[in-house]
Amino acid sequence: MSLRPSGLPPIQDMPPPGGFKKVDTLRSIPHRGPKGWQIWLGATTVILYGYYTVGKTNNERAQQRLENRRIRYAIAPLLQAEADREYMVRERENLKKELEIMKDVSGWIPYLSPYNSQKFMKRSADPMNKSA
Repeated sequence: MSLRPSGLPPIQDMPPPGGFKKVDTLRSIPHRGPKGWQIWLGATTVILYGYYTVGKTNNERAQQRLENRRIRYAIAPLLQAEADREYMVRERENLKKELEIMKDVSGWIPYLSPYNSQKFMKRSADPMNKSA
């Protein structure tokens, strides 16, 4: 500790006459933003609205898929008939080629199935290969 240059004892600060003013210990900070319960209420509302929207969208998608499925079921016979017609045209071409190729083979029976079964088995004809 150092001494004052004058050698006099230090002067101590004293309270003013009547004492210091009372310190206001209450918080007087202005409110910033919403209260906690308001934040929770807002977040819950937004989340519930999101769930509602997702559910509504899911129902609309399910209805659209059901409608698409019904349309597909309605036109399935037409598509199947077209595929059968294409198959028959290819099969007729293949059988004509088979007759032409096998005309010199003795014992060959035309239009005979290669399978030993009474069950119908479609030939594996490649629709893109017109030379087969």
